[in-house]
Amino acid sequence: MQNNLFTLPLRSISNFYNAFKEVFWAELLEAKHTIICVMCTLPGFVVNSSFEKKTHLKASDGKCPKQNTMNNLIFNHSTAPTRLIEIDSVDFAYRTFGKPSGIPLVCLQHFTGTMDNWDPIITNGLASERQVILIDNRGVGNSAGDVPDNVEQMTLDALKIIDALGIRHCDLLGFSLGGFIAQLIAFQRPELLRKIILVGTAPQGAEILREFPKLIAKSLPLEAIERFLFLFFSPSELSRSKGKLTLKRLYERSEDRDSEITMQAMQAQIKALTKWGTDVVTIDLGKILHPVLIINGSDDRMMDSMNSIALFKALPKAVVALYPDSAHGSFFQYPELFVDQANSFLNNFE
Repeated sequence: MQNNLFTLPLRSISNFYNAFKEVFWAELLEAKHTIICVMCTLPGFVVNSSFEKKTHLKASDGKCPKQNTMNNLIFNHSTAPTRLIEIDSVDFAYRTFGKPSGIPLVCLQHFTGTMDNWDPIITNGLASERQVILIDNRGVGNSAGDVPDNVEQMTLDALKIIDALGIRHCDLLGFSLGGFIAQLIAFQRPELLRKIILVGTAPQGAEILREFPKLIAKSLPLEAIERFLFLFFSPSELSRSKGKLTLKRLYERSEDRDSEITMQAMQAQIKALTKWGTDVVTIDLGKILHPVLIINGSDDRMMDSMNSIALFKALPKAVVALYPDSAHGSFFQYPELFVDQANSFLNNFE
């Protein structure tokens, strides 16, 4: 069996980092490809395995001048090309696919996650009803720069990407760390958003996050696949079996995958997650008046499932669902159920 994060024994944090690179963030293809302008509804240029060449497009250029009838409907999670858009001299990566819609769904990812760590059942299921946009925030995946060590700067960067893509109104899907960013966007830029989906996340000031570094440290002695299951799934055989199926799906996209996570990025995100739990609370959740769908597992050891209830009570227009016998990766375990609920919420809930 090929070595990857879930088969390699780990003896140290160094080995942990090296193993991470093998599976979640596989090396880009060796072949060099010319990066060409995508004639699509969003600006940017395609990248496969190299950033050595760039096209003419920048954030200030707006839509591609060579736009034609090509649209995102021909792409899915596995085939959507990686595109870059330059903002303040920094290249940010994104992918877009799905049914053309007036309100796109922008997806904000979890700790150390890249665009490749979204479950294709989920992204393709959502894309059957709307345009889906996946992004790599600063310093993550194929996006350049250094990852900030605080959620506030991560939020500013996410907003830069959304604005540069010409999006004036959108829905958000925030998973874990991405859910922190989604909350801050909703508070700072309410006019930008229509609806929000929060999965496996917590409000500002959540005490559980003070223990986040300890949780990661606790996972280190485990064999690689056991670490993934420990962090995202419950101990039951059913949950574990669903976790193994999830892992296979995360590698359905075999080409044009994201670049590996860096140690700097991991360390900065750990600081950001911890600060979200320790810093002074600045968000008044009661002033977020958007419809919000909150999803979590019955026992999320990373975020504490009770924090989903706290969000539900604090957000005026929230609905909540807790999935049985599941943990932080609840929507990995029940992807079809999540897609049905998310699409219904986005299409019908007022």
